[in-house]
Amino acid sequence: MQQRLSCYLAVLVGLFGTAVSDAEDINFNEQVRPILSRHCIACHGPDEDDRQADLRLDTFEGATEDFGGYAAVTPGDPDASEIMVRILTDDDDMRMPPSDHAERLSTADAETLRMWIQQGADYEAHWSFIAPKIADVPSEIRTQDHRVVDYWIDQKLADVGLTRNDRAEPHALVRRLSLDLTGLPPVAHPQPIQSVIRQYLSDLTAERFADLADQLMQTPAFAEHWAAMWLDLARYADTVGYSGDEHRDMWPWRDWLIASILENKSYKEMSIEMIAGDLLPDATVDQKLATAFHRNTLSNNEGGTNDEEFRTVAIKDRLSTTLNTWMGITIRCAECHSHKYDPISHVEYYQLLDYFNQSLDADRRDEHPKLPVPPRRDLELAKTLETKLPALRDAVASQPIVWTLRQPNEMKGEAGSTLEQFDDGSILATGKNPSYETYEVTFELPPGQSVRAIRLEAIPHLKHDAKVGRSGDGGFILSQIWLTKHQDGADEKVPFKDAEADFHQPNHHPRTAIAEHVESGLRNQGWAVRHPVTGYTGHHEAIFELAEPLDGATATRFTVSLRHDSPWVRLNIGCFRISTTDVENAAERYRNGDLDADRIELRKWEAIAAERVRVPVMEEKPIDKKRETFVMLGGNYLSHGDKVSAKLPEAFVSEADEYEDNRLGLAKWVFDESNPLTARVAVNRFWARVIGVGLVETEEDFGTQGTPPSHPQLLDFLAVRFQEEDWDVRRLLKTIVMSQAYQQSQIASARALEVDPRNRLLSRGPRIRLQAEVVRDQALSIADLMSDKLFGPPVYPPSPIKRVVNAFTGGMTWQESAGEDRYRRAIYTYLKRSAPHPLFETFDMSSRDVCSLRRLRTNTPLQSFMTLNDVTFIEAARGLAKQMWDHASEAVNAKDSGDVSKSEQTDLNEMIGFGLCHALFIDEAPEEQVNVLAELHLQCQQRYRENLSDAAEFAGQSVDVKTLSQEQKNELVRQASMTVVANVILNLDGVLNN
Repeated sequence: MQQRLSCYLAVLVGLFGTAVSDAEDINFNEQVRPILSRHCIACHGPDEDDRQADLRLDTFEGATEDFGGYAAVTPGDPDASEIMVRILTDDDDMRMPPSDHAERLSTADAETLRMWIQQGADYEAHWSFIAPKIADVPSEIRTQDHRVVDYWIDQKLADVGLTRNDRAEPHALVRRLSLDLTGLPPVAHPQPIQSVIRQYLSDLTAERFADLADQLMQTPAFAEHWAAMWLDLARYADTVGYSGDEHRDMWPWRDWLIASILENKSYKEMSIEMIAGDLLPDATVDQKLATAFHRNTLSNNEGGTNDEEFRTVAIKDRLSTTLNTWMGITIRCAECHSHKYDPISHVEYYQLLDYFNQSLDADRRDEHPKLPVPPRRDLELAKTLETKLPALRDAVASQPIVWTLRQPNEMKGEAGSTLEQFDDGSILATGKNPSYETYEVTFELPPGQSVRAIRLEAIPHLKHDAKVGRSGDGGFILSQIWLTKHQDGADEKVPFKDAEADFHQPNHHPRTAIAEHVESGLRNQGWAVRHPVTGYTGHHEAIFELAEPLDGATATRFTVSLRHDSPWVRLNIGCFRISTTDVENAAERYRNGDLDADRIELRKWEAIAAERVRVPVMEEKPIDKKRETFVMLGGNYLSHGDKVSAKLPEAFVSEADEYEDNRLGLAKWVFDESNPLTARVAVNRFWARVIGVGLVETEEDFGTQGTPPSHPQLLDFLAVRFQEEDWDVRRLLKTIVMSQAYQQSQIASARALEVDPRNRLLSRGPRIRLQAEVVRDQALSIADLMSDKLFGPPVYPPSPIKRVVNAFTGGMTWQESAGEDRYRRAIYTYLKRSAPHPLFETFDMSSRDVCSLRRLRTNTPLQSFMTLNDVTFIEAARGLAKQMWDHASEAVNAKDSGDVSKSEQTDLNEMIGFGLCHALFIDEAPEEQVNVLAELHLQCQQRYRENLSDAAEFAGQSVDVKTLSQEQKNELVRQASMTVVANVILNLDGVLNN
């Protein structure tokens, strides 16, 4: 031992040569812990199964344990500390960390450890595991929260010899605020907001700026923008994932989220409802709906998979997502062994898992339990319903009845289905669902009545997951339909001659079902109703017209037979209803829209009014049916260790703390004032969305392996104030945007770039590339195309991907939305996990398979290709070009020679200047940019004169260019050229960055 110490001293003198008494005070969390985490803790940390030499270096007790005359760390005496010997030795067999594990510690790191031991080797709890508290600041600063923000920013800058920039130019600051708070440019907002913007620009005071921030945060646009952050956390999508990736109705939860933010529900209240809303006393429909947050987990419907295996995967994901989202803790490694870095043991992981192991869902295709939810109404739709329904009901009541509902006398399923009749005339198929089935329903036709056509309604029913069929995905194929007349003891088959339906999927028109002879298993045969948007959840009807009327001169019975005999099994109708009419040419009239049109319209609007969407939600199993939870050895759900029950990790709770042993208890612990992480994680996330990077850069990891905060006192101040202000997100955001640090100019000096290249110290204003949704929404807003419609099912904007094929499920066709749905905000776009919209994928949005706490920005050529060539951006360019033309006092008249007069050049420059000011929200367009774009316009005119068909295509004009007059050709060329200019403007760096 003495020889080792002598060698150590010789090396030490050679390396350092400075007196320990001259050393600075060492802070364990800031200087020592990062060294131990990088080089030592993986082998000498909390994980008892993988701990080497039975040595722990993450605790004082472990580091100072006596190993027979020596210890790894001897406080106050680095010479007697074995850790220093092992770090500095040249003997590869003794050196730590081993040469095959990591590189030797740097001289600076070794000296830091030496001084730390010399100063007593004090350990501290990890900074994020200590409750936040507000550090002292001058009393005159403490009067306003945003001044405290600036105080701590300034302190850090002063330490490195930097100061903050001056305030940004007013127009730039308004644009920054609008995009940060609402995800839309200033020009997108309605007149009341425009008025507040003008007031600020004419009176540059803090009060006016504060008023603008307040007004923006009360808009629906604010709620929609900030909901996108939660969708990433919740791994929200409109499909279930895995290979099948079938549709899932989750959008009412997205609308709940937007509504909650719009009403400024507190972060705490909203979060507790998402974790355990169903367990709150007298839980409302909305509180139960909130728990769909955790039903966004993937579900595997592939045949042959084990439901329990994938249920286990889902509940593990819920645990990980909960602690990641609200506490910034990575926990998944404790699934297989104790956490190597943070104080969560293997057993504690499964004790936490028990909180989520008691939910009713079990990775089944029907996704039970589901909650029938009335969808939130867009204000305009709600008003339409109020006026439309009474008017249609009055119209229908004043008209003669076209259809007579028939109540069956007899009904059966030939292959074993059970048919049940209800008072509304509907017939529900239950019980056995045979591979191939024929329903037979017999009716009595009273004397004097006749039948010329029947109407078959396919009705969604809760028994079949609110879908029209009995198959796994809710579909049916009616292969054949026929009618048999029973009269005077004889049976006579009566053929149909025509058929029509309100909807049929391609190659499945109901006319194919009236053929007299239909082969078994024939493809492209029979009526089927898979809708590209609503799938099998829509109420549909088909009209079948008889070749000869069924005359009831005397009492007559007739049977309608519905045969299901497609190439696929169990595609049987789930619920149906049959009516008859004696109207002539019923199918043709229905096809032309003049048969009972008001009733059809009324049914459509009544369906909208009565709509309920069945959303997967969380629900606990009854107490007497609770599952047992076991430690899963190696994380394998089949390998059981000890039985455990719900319990919180010892490192984060005291013995006196008591919480319910369910998700509500877990949620209360997460938001207990003693929890040191929740508020810090929340304010850090909101700071990151506004500034571009969090005070703790690793938003997903506040543990020992995460990055320390750049401004720890500021983080703690915001966290404590967030709790004191009742977890009010708007107040938090206002504190951030009112700070001079936020409002400063983005211009970077050479000194700032050298000292603070990534702007972690906030030496200048934030400048970040817009996120995927904002890139699209901004372009549409500048083009005056953006719809402000609120809530509703997902939409299908233009996409280069028209067809997605999934294993076993047939995939889906991307049916582009029409009207304003084509231009709704990106948050409403249908998200298919296996094929996200290419724009979102290109601009770094998660596919939402797992919880995503931050998006890592990339810069790739594909992004430029997208914004220059995607249909949405071309249409946006056309919209901007139209506004530029509308702004001009008179059109530019280009001559055949390509020359333009001085006045025409002036008009062109004015139009381009307007386009730049409008897109960039600037007061005056730079002359250099105007000139460059004017020259581009002239070059495009020359090109398009020679390629009129290209001009028509780019301008979006469907015309035969050969039929155009010269003036029309000139106008077409000018439109296409200005669209090119507008396209370039929308791709400027100043437009795509904030």
